[in-house]
Amino acid sequence: METHEPRTGPLTRVGGGWTSALVLANLGLYMAFFTPIQVLLAEQIDTLDPSGKEVTLGWVTGLGALVAVVANPLAGALSDRTGGRFGRRRPWIVGGAVLGAFGLAATAVQSTVAGVALGWCLAQLGLNAMLAGTSAVVPDQVPVGQRAAVSGFIGIPQPLGLVVGALLVTTVATGTVSGYLLLAALTVLLALPFVLLMPDPQVRSTVREPVRLKDFWVSPRDHPDFGWAWLTRFLVMLGNAMGTLYLLYFLKDAVHHRDPDQGVLILTLLYTAGVVVTAWPAGWCPTGWAGARPWWRSPPR
Repeated sequence: METHEPRTGPLTRVGGGWTSALVLANLGLYMAFFTPIQVLLAEQIDTLDPSGKEVTLGWVTGLGALVAVVANPLAGALSDRTGGRFGRRRPWIVGGAVLGAFGLAATAVQSTVAGVALGWCLAQLGLNAMLAGTSAVVPDQVPVGQRAAVSGFIGIPQPLGLVVGALLVTTVATGTVSGYLLLAALTVLLALPFVLLMPDPQVRSTVREPVRLKDFWVSPRDHPDFGWAWLTRFLVMLGNAMGTLYLLYFLKDAVHHRDPDQGVLILTLLYTAGVVVTAWPAGWCPTGWAGARPWWRSPPR
């Protein structure tokens, strides 16, 4: 019979510098995630396969999503078991950023659909390794009482990355290739403050265990909170993807907008404004509901 030591979470509150550095790292990450899907990949595929661009874009992003489904939990499990003086999350954050940037740069110079798909899958591999690291540092280092508020701040870079990325590739970059390269550089640069300046706890050798397939399954029956969190996040991300993936093509081919890139930027600004004004306050709300019983649980008898 296995016994486990009781584990306590972090007790020391993180400061504004820690949160700001993590927000910057996530901003670069989400710019690299979403800007190519909304603008650069769409434009690149429109040039390579104008007659079948919708289907082709779906295949390329779908293959990238499959890579993400495998890479994210695997990188997270491996980072749990990473030791050494550099900590356990830091190597995956910086390594993922570099690999993701290389994948973006490789995608930029492709002249075939197959090449674009391979480059994008490589970018997804690196970016999801980085995401696993940046996500894990919150439960690693943020006390439970502060976690919701910090998560509210960290949620802002996701929609903000859409706006900033779209703004940069439509107004600063001079073409698709320069847009990819700009995002690649920012992905690495914005990760450096957190990687270089913030502490990262080392894992003890005694708690390292081999990665097993069953580690990737969490029963929603046994852990309903996790199940609901997973389902609601999945639905939010699905709605976000459905509303943004073909936005450029919709504005160009259905609406006949005179400047589809600018139209994407304006709509993204409106979307982001709604998220930013709700993400941080919503992060504070659960701290006042700590003793509330979820509606799906039966009352105590």
